[in-house]
Amino acid sequence: MLKKLKTDEYKSEYAQKLVAWFKNAPLYHLETKSILNKKNDKCEQISEKIPAPCPTFVRFADEINVSIGSLDKWRAKYPEFAEAYIKALLYQEEWLMNAAGLGFYNSSMSITALKAFHGWVDKGDVKNRNDEELKQVLVRFVKESELKNKCEESNEKNNS
Repeated sequence: MLKKLKTDEYKSEYAQKLVAWFKNAPLYHLETKSILNKKNDKCEQISEKIPAPCPTFVRFADEINVSIGSLDKWRAKYPEFAEAYIKALLYQEEWLMNAAGLGFYNSSMSITALKAFHGWVDKGDVKNRNDEELKQVLVRFVKESELKNKCEESNEKNNS
């Protein structure tokens, strides 16, 4: 059994390793099989694309021999690791979209994962993650002079 590192044994290289783990995660690997062609009685090599496992934080923690809890503690303690964690999430999101788009994974399962772990919502959903109704906001650009006039009017009303 491999010895787990202690959470205080963080190394700055882990931030780079985390990003690389997710960024370079393969979508598939090739598996070659030998098949007998009945027409000419010859053995042929056929390559098949086999879906790779989704890159996850659990797999990364196993790769560097730490507990999954260590990653959370490092995120809280080391800003460079927190930044790397965010990048890893974005690469994982992209990976899930690509894997589903290429047909390697069931699109319904990928959508569910994207909703659960990456904040995706259906266009028709009227509530956000905090179950508050979404509000539409209108943004209008104003000139500085117009803004000053509004502030002066507001101050005059407050002083009256």
